[in-house]
Amino acid sequence: MNSNIQIIRYEECESSLWKNGGGSTKQLLIWPKGADLSNFDFRISIATISSDGPFSLFHGIDRQLCILEGEGVRLKVKGNDLGQSEEIILRPNDPPFCFSGETQIGSKLLVNQILDFNVMTRRGNYTARIERIECNGKVQIEAKVNSAHQSTNTQPIHFVLPLAPISCIYQGEKITLQSYDLLQLAEEKNTTAGCLTLISRQATQLIRVFIEATKP
Repeated sequence: MNSNIQIIRYEECESSLWKNGGGSTKQLLIWPKGADLSNFDFRISIATISSDGPFSLFHGIDRQLCILEGEGVRLKVKGNDLGQSEEIILRPNDPPFCFSGETQIGSKLLVNQILDFNVMTRRGNYTARIERIECNGKVQIEAKVNSAHQSTNTQPIHFVLPLAPISCIYQGEKITLQSYDLLQLAEEKNTTAGCLTLISRQATQLIRVFIEATKP
C-alpha cells in the first residue's frame, strides 16, 4: 500500500462500553500513540448513544460532534455561571456542534439511539476543522491543504471518513473504504500531493477532517 496512506478499519476497532451504561465508543485514532483520555493531544471516535444522560467533562479539550445515524439528539447546554441554559437539536446533515470539554451538557434522544462522530483536540496544542462533502458518482478533492495558522509551518493532517462504501484513487492506487473507515493522508511538506478521487455507487456523504498543530 502507498506509504502516504493509512487506513483505520471501523469494524476492527474495539467498542468500549460507557461506565453509566448509556452507550459505547469506538476509538478510531488517538495521538500520541499510547495516550489515554487524560493526556491525549487529539482523538477521533464514533459513539453510540443509547439513552439520555450528561456528557462527560474533558477539561482543556475542544470538541466537535456530528450525527451519523438516527433521528438526532436534543442537547441542553449550560451557558453561563448563572445556570442559564439553551437547547440545541442536532440532526444528521447539521453542521458540527463545537463546544468546550468543560461545558455541562445533558442529552435527550429524539427517538431511538444515535451514532455520532467526535473529534477532540487539546486546546493550545491542536485545532480541528470538519467538513461534509456530498458524493454521488465521482468527486475530486485536493489532498494537500494550506495551514490555517500563519505563525506555523505545520501541514494539517487530512482525514476522510465515508458514510457508505466508496472507492478511492490516490497517486495511482485504488482503495476500497467501507462505512466509517478512516483514511489518513500523510503529511507531505515537499511534494505535490495531487488529488484524491472518490467514487461512490450511491448518493452519500464524506466527513473531511483537518487537524493541525498550533505551535511549530
